[in-house]
Amino acid sequence: MAKVDVQRANPELYEQVKTEQERLKIHCRAQMKVARLCPYCGHKITTIYKGNHGYADEKCPNCGEEVIFPPISFRLSSK
Repeated sequence: MAKVDVQRANPELYEQVKTEQERLKIHCRAQMKVARLCPYCGHKITTIYKGNHGYADEKCPNCGEEVIFPPISFRLSSK
């Protein structure tokens, strides 16, 4: 359950962000993606799309451990 009902609190901002998120969702649907898994419990923490990504510090929602992920850069190979 969400702590804040953003849609009700600020409907204009919600619609603006929702429109942009839908556009990004369509764009990323065709992209290659990689899941970052928690090294402690194997739970999927996040999904990243092709490109360059720096270090990331994330807390696993499953086991609660804080995990630092190294930089990653990946793209589709051209064969």
